Amino acid sequence: MNDVRGLMDGFASRGSIIVSLVFLTACGSENTTSENAQMSGWAITSPGIVSGGAIPLEYTCDGREFAVAAASPRFDWDEGPAGTQSYALVAKHLAIVEGLPPTDPNYFKGFMWVIWDIPANVRSLPANLSRAQLPPEVPGAQQWAIRHQFGWFAPCPNGDPAPVLADPTTRKTEEYGFQVYALSTPTLELPPKEADVANYAWTLTKKLDEVNIGTTMLRSVSDAVSGAAPVPVDASTLQYPVPVQ
Repeated sequence: MNDVRGLMDGFASRGSIIVSLVFLTACGSENTTSENAQMSGWAITSPGIVSGGAIPLEYTCDGREFAVAAASPRFDWDEGPAGTQSYALVAKHLAIVEGLPPTDPNYFKGFMWVIWDIPANVRSLPANLSRAQLPPEVPGAQQWAIRHQFGWFAPCPNGDPAPVLADPTTRKTEEYGFQVYALSTPTLELPPKEADVANYAWTLTKKLDEVNIGTTMLRSVSDAVSGAAPVPVDASTLQYPVPVQ
C-alpha cells in the first residue's frame, strides 16, 4: 500500500520541467501530424490536440479531481507498417519517461494509460471512452490505467493546487506523448504483475515492446491544475486486467 500511495503522491510532486513548445504545421489539414511521421511513414493525430501545443483542458484534470478529465480525446492514425496485426496506444508523461533513466525508482510513474488489442482494421479511438477493461466502443480492445484501473488517466502536472494558489509562478508546464504501437500479434498475452512494480501500465508497455514493429507519437503539453490534492489509493482496491475468455 505504501508503494501505491507513494506512486500517487509522486504524480503531484514532480519537479518543475520547462519544455519548448514546437508547433508543426500539416499541409491541408487541421490536424497536425506527429513528430516522426515523415520518418516512419505514418502518424497519429487528434482533432483537439495540436502537435507541440496545449492539451485542451477537458482532457486534463484542470479544476477536477486528480487525474480525472471531462472526457478522453479522440485519436486517429494511419495504417501501420506491413505485418501489423493489432495496435496499442500508450499515454506517457514525457517529463518522466524521457527525463529519467529506466533504472530510476520513479521512472515507472511515467506510464499513464494503455489500450491494446485494437484490431488491425481499426485506426481510431472515439472520444470519451467508457471506463471498462473492455470498452464497448472498440470491440476486442482492453485498457488499463494506474489511477482508475480501466479508464483514461488525465494529464495533471500540477496535481496539488496549493502551491500554485500560493504562488502562481510555481505552475508547471510539462510534456505528454500519445504513442501508437503497431504489433506483430493480434492479441497481447497478459504479462504477470511484477512484484516490484506498482504500475502495471509500465509492465504492459514493456510487453508491447517485445512485439512492436513500429511506433508514432503525438506530443503536446499541459499546465493543468487539479481542483484538490490527490487522495491516496487503497492498494487493496486496485484491479488488474483478467484474461478474456
